[in-house]
Amino acid sequence: MPATLLQRPALFPADRRALGQRVYCTAIALLLILSEVFSSNIQSTLPAFSHLARLGLTGLGALLLAVKCLLLTNYQYRWQWAVGIVTVVYAAFASVYGDDIWFLLAVLAGLGAKDVDLRQALRVYLGTAVVCLVLVQLLHYTTPLVPFNVYARNWDYGYGHYNGYGARLLGVFFAWGWLRWPKLRWVDWAGLAALAAYTLLVPQCRGAGVAMFLLLLLFAAQKLLPRFFESRIWHGLVLAAYPLLTLFSLIAGYVFDPSRPHTIPGFYRLNLALSGRLEVWHHVFWAFDYLHPAEDGAEAWLHADMPNVISLLGGLATDADVHHSIDNTYLALIMNKGVLGAVLVAGVVLFLLWRLCRGGHTGEILLICAMLCYLLMENKMFLLSANPLVLLLPCALLTPRGEKLPVVCPRPDLPARSEAVKV
Repeated sequence: MPATLLQRPALFPADRRALGQRVYCTAIALLLILSEVFSSNIQSTLPAFSHLARLGLTGLGALLLAVKCLLLTNYQYRWQWAVGIVTVVYAAFASVYGDDIWFLLAVLAGLGAKDVDLRQALRVYLGTAVVCLVLVQLLHYTTPLVPFNVYARNWDYGYGHYNGYGARLLGVFFAWGWLRWPKLRWVDWAGLAALAAYTLLVPQCRGAGVAMFLLLLLFAAQKLLPRFFESRIWHGLVLAAYPLLTLFSLIAGYVFDPSRPHTIPGFYRLNLALSGRLEVWHHVFWAFDYLHPAEDGAEAWLHADMPNVISLLGGLATDADVHHSIDNTYLALIMNKGVLGAVLVAGVVLFLLWRLCRGGHTGEILLICAMLCYLLMENKMFLLSANPLVLLLPCALLTPRGEKLPVVCPRPDLPARSEAVKV
């Protein structure tokens, strides 16, 4: 037996694993209540109560996840302890430095997913998210506690911005699709398609709605061409997606000039299709001064005196002040976490995808691909209510080489990999 193996059978019986499952699911539910209910406009009508609730839910959720990670998780090797400690320390620093508490909470939720039945955790996630979303809408229509405000071209549906509502709908969509793949029945297809259409047409959340339909398209394509989605060509495309989307974000934002939008016709049409996001990337990330005109009920604002957004450690809050707010995770990472953080996050995502490709875990790969496209249009990578895929973090950081990855989706019903046709 290797010297690095931590022998703890007596300290980690089955009942402790069951306790860890309950503690973890409780923490996930608390964090979803924090994001779904007490991050809504109820903060404006019940400010003192909401503030206390947010503090309590954040603290208790983080405490339960810390207890799960420290006392109720079976670490077989010392390097797992080291990786976990280093990851949490960096996440805590980056969260404080960049004013992004959800980064630390997402990391804790990801690390705590080790030794957890992910299917059961996802059921808790899905049930809690649906109940909380319905509750917020009911509170609006039956009480004055959650007012809807007009933001730019649409109502905010109680979340300050319609895309905040769309992000939470996306989390429900992804959790549902993750649980049911590859056994989607007509009821699942109809329900998921209806939720995608609602997101795209009612609150008009383009990023979330497009990502939902993209995931449905990927699910359907995998049904028709299962061998392709097990091929090296597909896996190569998957591994190239993250760096290519980052490169595209940097180049498109720099090259596209809103003062001369027709210089590159393709970028002009793409900017319209993406609701003006190339314009945002251009001014916010590359710090070009610009007076944004008043439109759709929103007042004009001036993008001026922008700071240098490229630094080693970051520090800019990218989802608050309008001069820093940017709808692109790949650029927001550089601004908020710095070049160092952006490289670290990219490395973890790529290593996760590589391990999933090697294991042939097609369902999770499809989900991550759709999420990567969503992140091109939004800055919600670490918001747990928008991204349940953070539960896959142990696959990248804590699973020893050669062991089965803790995933939800079964492998497709294909011949053995040695016999499969290479595309």
